[in-house]
Formats: sequence, structure tokens, C-alpha cells
Amino acid sequence: MGVTKEAILEALKKVKDPEINKSLVDLGMIRDIEIADSAVKVTVALTMAGCPLKNRIKEDVLKAVQSVEGVSHAEVALTAMTSEERARLFGKKPDEMEGIKDVKNIIAVGSGKGGVGKTTVSVNLAIALKNLGFNVGILDADMHGPDVPIMLGITERPLGSKGMLLPLEKYGVKVMSTGTLAGEGVPIVWRGPLVNKAVKEFLGKVKWGKLDFLIVDLPPGTGDAVLTVSKNIPLQGVIIVTTPQKVAVEDVRRCIGLFKTQSIPVLGIVENMSYLKLPGKEGEIMDIFGSGGGEKIAKAFKIPLLGKIPIEQAVTKGGDSGKPVALNPESEAAKAFHEIAEQILDRFGYKVCEDKNDKQE
Repeated sequence: MGVTKEAILEALKKVKDPEINKSLVDLGMIRDIEIADSAVKVTVALTMAGCPLKNRIKEDVLKAVQSVEGVSHAEVALTAMTSEERARLFGKKPDEMEGIKDVKNIIAVGSGKGGVGKTTVSVNLAIALKNLGFNVGILDADMHGPDVPIMLGITERPLGSKGMLLPLEKYGVKVMSTGTLAGEGVPIVWRGPLVNKAVKEFLGKVKWGKLDFLIVDLPPGTGDAVLTVSKNIPLQGVIIVTTPQKVAVEDVRRCIGLFKTQSIPVLGIVENMSYLKLPGKEGEIMDIFGSGGGEKIAKAFKIPLLGKIPIEQAVTKGGDSGKPVALNPESEAAKAFHEIAEQILDRFGYKVCEDKNDKQE
């Protein structure tokens, strides 16, 4: 008797997703099984295109297939789930995700504490990705401190169309924030249930359209607000922002622990306000907030240090004036954000060609 799909599926039931700790078969990640005599090809749909554990999953699937009696050759192909498939996997109803049905990748930017420049990183990363030729949106999920409109110089309010909100657009990036809805200076005094409802509507009732990346600026800290947002967004990963000093690093440890409990991959660390280049002293820097914090936490958790953002007056001026520093190609900080964006693209399997309109997956 030859090799059967039933035998392959039975073997694959023992292979678990390392992050979710459930069988790939039970998670619906086995997209296809092709059998030709004793040769078998299995197609696996990853929860995210740039899954940091994709090589491990591929290896585990390969070993499982090779263990089936009669298999002489095994091959594993990787693809990625659609937004709707991810929504179903993480317990979200597809109709609640109507607005993001054409969004390929959703990445959160979080921090263990406030004041480390999380929104600065979110905004400038979004612009850096746009500058590299990708379609990008930014969702300001920090309901109680929505600063994204300020940093982008947005004063307009979004319009509605056929029961959907149309995101605003600045510098080619689509934007939605409670700050554009409530009006300037209006306090947003929302508790858990209202935050929960708002996040769902920002996903399902905003017409994001076709995006390569949706960047989500999370609330700071590790409390209920972050949990509420994280549970309602089908995230492919999170970037953690810290500063070099010890107190910030300790908060990052707790933040990483929080996302691990939610089975959300941590894509890497960004160390903001990393160092100051001394004017008139070529090559000399001052570590105003200490040094080595980002490297230490990255090494401890075996996650990448995506980049270090220097202290620059241009960063502050850009955020206050609504012209983010990533728009200035001469800025040291802009170059750092550009490099971080390229690392994220690499993690998600994208290649940037010389012609920025010619992106490849």
C-alpha cells in the first residue's frame, strides 16, 4: 500500500506551532498535501509571512513527513494565512475584521513604560516603510494619549462612506486616531469596554484598503489597556521600544513577558534616545541615559536589536511641527529608522529593489 494523505496528516498532528503550542493540523495551518508515488510535498500556511520560527516549523514538518513509512522524498513549502484566516484562528469574527481584509501584515509598537518615544518610533517607522515603496497605515491605539495626529500635523477629521470611516492620509501614510475624532484638547475618559469597542471599530469599520503594513501604536505599559488592544488585533508581531537606562530595561522585561503570554512574537528591540553626538567633536558621543540596555535585553531574550535612535534636535522638532524626522534623508535618526524598516521587511520576506516601486515578496 502506498503513502496516503491520512498517514501524513496523522504524523503532522504531532507537530506544534512553537508560539501557540497547538498542532499545525488543529490550527488549520496545513494548506495542502501532494503525493506522487513515494514523494510528498506539504504546504504550510504560517500565521505571518515573516514568522521568526518558520525555519523550525519547516524542519519539524519535514521530519514528521520523513518518518512516515514509504516516504522516499519530502518537501515543505511555506505560505501565509490571509487576514480573515488569522482572525478566525485568534477568535475574531471575520465580519469584525472587514476593514483589514486587504491588510497583509499588522505590527504593533509597544513599550514597558511611557516617555520612551514609542509613538515617535511608530510614526517614523511607518514613513520609512512608505519611503521604501510600501503601502502603509498607522492605527493610533493609544486611546488616552493619541499623539499620532500631532506628530503628523493632522488637524482634519475623518469622513464616513457607506457605514465605514475613511482614514486620513499624510505623507502617503493612512492614519486613524481617536485624536482626530475627539478634537483638540478634549479628554478621552474611556474605560476597558469602550476601549475594546473603539479598537474593534478602528479595525472593522475603517476602510484601510490594500496595505502591506498596518503599524499599531499601542498604549504604554503592561496594564489592561495593552491587553485589551492586543487581544482584539490579529498581530503578526510587536516591536518593543526602550531607552538605555536600567529602569526602562526592567520595564521592557515585563512587556516582553506580557506579549509572550499572548503568543505574539517579539520582532525586536529599538533603543531610542540611545546616544548624543557631540557637536564639533567628530566621532565622540555622550551616553546621556547610560548605554548597553538594548543589547542586554536583546541578548537575554535572544531577540534582535533592530536599531539605536540617536538624540537629535531634529527628532523633537519634527514631532512638534508635524514633519517627522524620517522625511529628512540627511538626519542620522532618519537613517536609523530606514535601517530598522529594512530589517522588518527582511523578517517578513520582502526584498526592496533599486526601484522602490518594484517590491518583491
